[in-house]
Amino acid sequence: MLKVKLGDTLVEVLFAIAVFSLVSVLALNVMSAGLKTTEGAMEVAQSRSEIDAQAESLRFIHNAFTLERELVIEKQQYRTLWKYLTDSTSSANNGMANEPDKLPELSVNTCDEVYDGGNKSIFKSGLTAFIMDTRNIDQSGANKLNKERIVISTRNGNQNKFTATKTYPRVLYTTASGSASGTNNSEEQIYEQGDYRYVAAAEGIYIIAIRDRSNNAKVANTIPEFFDFHIRACWYSPDRDNPTTIGTIIRLYNPEIVEDI
Repeated sequence: MLKVKLGDTLVEVLFAIAVFSLVSVLALNVMSAGLKTTEGAMEVAQSRSEIDAQAESLRFIHNAFTLERELVIEKQQYRTLWKYLTDSTSSANNGMANEPDKLPELSVNTCDEVYDGGNKSIFKSGLTAFIMDTRNIDQSGANKLNKERIVISTRNGNQNKFTATKTYPRVLYTTASGSASGTNNSEEQIYEQGDYRYVAAAEGIYIIAIRDRSNNAKVANTIPEFFDFHIRACWYSPDRDNPTTIGTIIRLYNPEIVEDI
């Protein structure tokens, strides 16, 4: 007797397509989540590397100035930089160190509170922030006493260099032949030319120095025992509404106080 082999019914075909589609969607979701996790981990690693570079530059200046204290002032190459970093923002020398009463203003919930052009920006609240030019910190040649070239702050028309980032926190450099005005640099000047020696922008990263006034805090012009450098990074990872924030605090003791102990 001849047997007739029947084909799949329409219901079976639709069921097979539905199962295949479900498995495909689940597989794509898993792959997408894995890529996002990998990219997020890479961004954190890159940001941490940038923070560590800034921290090491601060430690280098502190250690260099500490060792040079045995020399006459004229021979102390890093004295100018250290004083610029640690002098009060309200002093005649117009340094980088903020007073302790500014510390609560460091608390932010979103990156917009840092970089928003409105009144919410912590850069608008009276805090002075800065970033170190780690490529010119050797104090050689024409940069020997150029403290404002090595320490780029939110003052002196440089506030536009401190911007939110579209990728991860980083310090962008431009060439010596290009302008050093940050947002006025073309992408070719920033990325494609040779000798990158000028800071073009600090994207998603900044430093705020806080002076110690715990000892005789009410006495005017008290020499601080230490300085806390808050290095902060803030950015938005892919497809995330909440910001990613990391940071560290570098406490450097005043060499002038340490010598007297």
